[in-house]
Amino acid sequence: MRIGALVRVGDLENTLLFKEKKYSGFVDVFKKFANAHVRNLATIGGNIAVALSSSDFITLFKILDAKIKLESVKGSRWISIHDLIVDKRTLAKEPDEVITEIAFNDIPENSITAFLKFDYREIIITGIVTVAAYLKLKDNVIEDVRIAFDRVSRRIPDRVVKTEEYLKGKEFNMETLRTAYEEILPKEMVRKSDFRASAEYRLHLSKVLMKRALTLCKERLGGGESL
Repeated sequence: MRIGALVRVGDLENTLLFKEKKYSGFVDVFKKFANAHVRNLATIGGNIAVALSSSDFITLFKILDAKIKLESVKGSRWISIHDLIVDKRTLAKEPDEVITEIAFNDIPENSITAFLKFDYREIIITGIVTVAAYLKLKDNVIEDVRIAFDRVSRRIPDRVVKTEEYLKGKEFNMETLRTAYEEILPKEMVRKSDFRASAEYRLHLSKVLMKRALTLCKERLGGGESL
């Protein structure tokens, strides 16, 4: 799957990413991305290049293990999005390199994606907490799972790898999820307080949204326990 860096967020409506259920995470991001005017101006590459915790597409591409193509007059190269985003507003690229493309492997049919963003209003929001989730199930067992938040311990979107490792291979049920978000997630997540929300509230909200995102994934795959 390949997306040009200059594709506008609004253009996604006309792609198979909107038509295939397994890529529902792109529809979720679209619905929460600023407003109609901004969606028709903002580009996917630009949202990545600013390298902020509020960059929704970084959070989404993290769960897809996307690779980013960088080009300059000297040539081109591919770099993992995990390596490209170094810190807030800091990319692992040379000054003469520009982002030209985003690519990721097509996900299997027994997998799904979801994205949730919470703020005090519904549109033109930064997001107090955002989460993206990828879930692959077989006979109600979690074959693979990837979860990314707007922040984990750094000032950029990151995956919660310890929580993912705990969930893999376990049966999908509320007891498993509860242990993951109550006991494992807090051990690897360091939330900070600011004028918008306290660290304690952000951590609590991260637990709630992780549960909701994974449950939404299960429902999209076909059935799931209610919240």
